[in-house]
Amino acid sequence: MRSLILPGLLCSLFAAPLAFAEPLRVAFMHENPVGQGGWTLSHELARERLQTHFGDQISTRMLDGIAPGGDAERVLTKLARDGNAMIFATSYGFMNSALRVARRFPRTTFEHAAGYNTARNLGTYQIRAFQGRFLAGYAAGKLSRSGRIGYVGSFPIPEVVRGINGFTLGVRAANPEAIVDVIWITTWSDAGRSREATQLLVSQGADVITHHTETAAAIQTADQLGVWSVGYQTDRSAFAPEHHLVSVAHNWFPIYRYKVQAVLDENWQPTQEWAGVEADATQLVSWGKRVPEELINEVAALREELLGGRAVFAGPIADNEGAERIAQGSVASDEELLAMEWLVEGVNGSRPD
Repeated sequence: MRSLILPGLLCSLFAAPLAFAEPLRVAFMHENPVGQGGWTLSHELARERLQTHFGDQISTRMLDGIAPGGDAERVLTKLARDGNAMIFATSYGFMNSALRVARRFPRTTFEHAAGYNTARNLGTYQIRAFQGRFLAGYAAGKLSRSGRIGYVGSFPIPEVVRGINGFTLGVRAANPEAIVDVIWITTWSDAGRSREATQLLVSQGADVITHHTETAAAIQTADQLGVWSVGYQTDRSAFAPEHHLVSVAHNWFPIYRYKVQAVLDENWQPTQEWAGVEADATQLVSWGKRVPEELINEVAALREELLGGRAVFAGPIADNEGAERIAQGSVASDEELLAMEWLVEGVNGSRPD
């Protein structure tokens, strides 16, 4: 999988588009309602920027609340039949549906977020959110007094596992003795489960909470219980006015701009694209009002190290059962990151079966 911003690609981002008789029709399909915030909202904010950026060269539309499986396949089919030249399926759960529908509509360009399957007319894209997680984890490790950080996990897919691991590596870079307690709730959007998990984590000693869910319930509950929280996907500071540490926000716009420009220029390829700090695709936003300026500056310096080539998953790294996973002098490949199903040393918990 390639990084998005590479030498030779910068010029294509700003190349003059070809003339089209009609706007390029681009559709976005989301699993969860935009109003829930989080992952879906981050894509919708990028779609709005995309429309503004390209103006009358493109025409975009959005459908949300589409369940993976049969519903997703029917909606993708209808979007293709309706004449949308480019369709973005923004949920991991849409992967198989996107692959099947792409085969039936070879003249339509499909893109799938967070997946790994490609076809002649199907590409994939992802954000290296583990970089932002690493930076936020460092801040959490520095501020935690108990040395225990709570993590509300959703599903044990590689994307979520990478986030837990990246965050934990950041925590341990700040405090090598710290522990990240993970509770899996196997849902993206159940506020009740998220709230209960947060309460349990705090009762076990966690004084910083983070999450990988659409709902902001973990952030709200942490604030009510008087502990720090790290938001995810979008700016969650409004849900924790007193104890918000920082949010790790997704900025999908650089990817969407690049992908759409490639179609306009008639040089689109079914690539697997990743964008990280080099494209400002993963961001730390809305530092809390009580976060020390010195810590903010430390994290900024750490981000510069990532921009300079420092890898989050650089060995030696062991899993939480003591087995070496990344050797000294080695760096995890993108293929290894895409298939990551093990948890790093420092994580208290295991992947559910």
